[in-house]
Amino acid sequence: MRKIFIKKVKKNGNSILICAAVFTISIGTMTGCSMTKENAEAVSDQSDQSDQSESENILPVEDSTADDAILENTPVPETSEEKVEKTEKVAETAEVEKEEKAEVAEKAEAAEKTEKEAEAEKTEKEYTEDKMVLKIMREGEMEKIPATLFAGEGYVIYLTDGDWQQHATDAWTAAFGGKIVLNGQVQLWITHYDDKTGDQVMEELKSAGYTLENSDMTRQEGEVIYKVRLNEFENDVWGVNYCYPIEAEEGWGALLPLIADTFAVSMDDQ
Repeated sequence: MRKIFIKKVKKNGNSILICAAVFTISIGTMTGCSMTKENAEAVSDQSDQSDQSESENILPVEDSTADDAILENTPVPETSEEKVEKTEKVAETAEVEKEEKAEVAEKAEAAEKTEKEAEAEKTEKEYTEDKMVLKIMREGEMEKIPATLFAGEGYVIYLTDGDWQQHATDAWTAAFGGKIVLNGQVQLWITHYDDKTGDQVMEELKSAGYTLENSDMTRQEGEVIYKVRLNEFENDVWGVNYCYPIEAEEGWGALLPLIADTFAVSMDDQ
């Protein structure tokens, strides 16, 4: 009886052992499946996150510098408003330039006017009733020679200062520092032809060897040149006579005609 009982006990023990092993295996399998599923889900989550990250990384590529450069270099058609605004700006710029040019021209004109007024004022100071400045070109330079009014009987004339000695009522000889120059060959005198016309006086001068040269009657005697400037006022004729040696052609020969130009009949004596 004892042996049978012990044998059964062993048999049941093996069954229990087998059951325990099966249960352990089942638990392990279930655990493994659970872990596999969790791992799969984790891998799936990681895959989704990776895809999302890649998508996020792709977006900046679309806004890359190259694309920006292409967009910047691509001409954008102008709208009607932009065209109108552009035209208005061009017109406004042209108007501003026009006004600036007009202002520059106005300033230049004003400056020129001021200069002319200053020159006129200076001339008024130079040409007074009793004084005058004669301008003559000598040796390539403009020379200004002051002259003083001389009032004769029925006429006036401006004589250069310090250049003359009066040797008769209406006659002068050139002098410098009180001394006669060029042997007295430089002279100036006034002739009044009473009751004669200009043509009659001219015929008389022609008979004396004068010929008409420009506006003067001229003759040469030896080395001296004689000239007469005729001035006819109604039935009154005046002659401004002067002479100078040929060697003084560029000096006295240029100055004496300027003096002759200043002759005028004195209206107070008419």
